Amino acid sequence: MMLAPSLITSELEKIDLETSYVGTFGKKGYIGTHSIINRSGVWEIPISVTAHVYATKVEGENVTLRIDATMIREDYGEKLPEPFSVNSTYLFNKFSLENVKDSSEADKPREGYDPLYPSHLKSGEDISNAWLENLNITATLEFRESIVEQGVTLYRYFVNETLTKLLWIEDLKESRNCSLTSTKLIVIEPLSGLLAYTENETLDWIITHDATELPFVYLTYMSTDEAKTEGIATAKTAHDALQLLELYIPAILGVVAVVLAIVFIFNLRRLKR
Repeated sequence: MMLAPSLITSELEKIDLETSYVGTFGKKGYIGTHSIINRSGVWEIPISVTAHVYATKVEGENVTLRIDATMIREDYGEKLPEPFSVNSTYLFNKFSLENVKDSSEADKPREGYDPLYPSHLKSGEDISNAWLENLNITATLEFRESIVEQGVTLYRYFVNETLTKLLWIEDLKESRNCSLTSTKLIVIEPLSGLLAYTENETLDWIITHDATELPFVYLTYMSTDEAKTEGIATAKTAHDALQLLELYIPAILGVVAVVLAIVFIFNLRRLKR
């Protein structure tokens, strides 16, 4: 029982994963999106995203995690600059799996769960204190249902949060009241807490001015079929390994301990004779 957590945390120190997404940038009537990157008169621009997630440093209980994400607009085959393509640095506690709040190692203040989630999740159990990167706030991931894919049980979680704040709009050269809505539907392996894949994620940015709502930016994306298959396979491997560590190895060690105890008692009696 003491061996399993030690081996699990050592694996977290060696995280090195790649994944990919497809989606669209823009939506008909969204003025900011159209003016920023549209040159062909098309409102919904096809995009692809590749992300490399890897640990760069371990210090005590904390692991520094780097996420390099590159967004490509597929119609022109060109890389989009920041804030579309980003290099982010996280710092998480390898025992709690939560981001270390207000860490100077991270590129910005974060807390809660993301991109790692709690282990040993129960069916019907929500995940509170989940970090929403699009809004820079924490929220609750609501449990939706249990599903089975590729022979492994997975849980679907959903969140829909809206944040209203004053933001600087470069196109307008002034600050405006804005409404940012982030939705996320993700699939997690419950024993390990590993994210298997993203079913859908969106960011909807609306500008409010004089009681008028101006649709500004809309982004939606999901895991590619290849990333989904690989993510489920990785989640299954994590589940099986954790189950082996927590159930079978202690059971085997218990049997060994009993056998050794019997041998010891037998030898002790023989010596007494």
